[in-house]
Parts: sequence; structure tokens; C-alpha cells
Amino acid sequence: MKEEIAQGFIRLAALNLKGRPAAADLAAVAEVWVGLLRQRNAVWDAERDRARIQAAFTQIALSSSEWPNPRDLIHHLPPLPEQRKLKHKHPPTASGKAALARIQQIINQALHDAPMVQTDWIHGHRSRTADECKRIYAARQHKKGQHDEPTD
Repeated sequence: MKEEIAQGFIRLAALNLKGRPAAADLAAVAEVWVGLLRQRNAVWDAERDRARIQAAFTQIALSSSEWPNPRDLIHHLPPLPEQRKLKHKHPPTASGKAALARIQQIINQALHDAPMVQTDWIHGHRSRTADECKRIYAARQHKKGQHDEPTD
């Protein structure tokens, strides 16, 4: 990235744009640009981004009459190339679907039989089975129903 920014600066300096830094300051300005761009995008891929940075500097050179800011470079960067997607070459077979269904059945059974953990007990955690929790819940709902009924 440093190399591409330096090359872009050389091209822009040759255009003598308004607000151009002094030749002695170009290296320091380039370092600031590199630091800011790295903060914005920590992952720069030289192979992928070299052409993008060159294209951005070309667009800046074609469209600017003043010395650009890092924001201008970011604005002119072409979008990242679309990543190739894997194609589904092999549709699932009947045996594969059956194996997946069996695995799902094993997982569902394990989850059904797993104890539930109550974390709001005063005396620490207490594990309960799903059936215990259902019975307790049903009893509480039944109790609530009794309190809601009007008394004569």
C-alpha cells in the first residue's frame, strides 16, 4: 500500500494541483495517509488492492483540481471484487439424507432427556428433568387459576 500511495503522490505532484504539499513533505503526508487507511481497513491485500489504489489515484487525477484527502482516495476506490461462491456439485443422496435424519433424531432425543437447570433458586443451582419442570409449571398454573376464581 505504501508503494502505491507513493506512486500516486508522484503522479499527483506532477499535476501541480492546488494545495499540493511541498516536495520535502510528501513522504510525511504519505505516511499519514497509510496510517489512516490502515486504521480504516486493517486487512490490505497487495495483490487485490494494488490495482484498486492505482485506479483510485487515476480517478482523482482526472477529476480533481486540488490536492486530495484520504477520504477522496476511499471515495474513488473501486468496490472489492465479488468473492467466488462454491457451487453445490453433489446433491445429497438418499443414504446421506437418512444419516442426517438419524443424527437429528439422536440430538432431539438427547435434548428431550437433558436436565434443565434452574438458576434462580436461593440455595444454588438445582438440576431437574423436563418432566419435573412441566409438572411444577402445571401445578403453579393450577394454583394461579384457583386464586383468580371469585369467592362466594
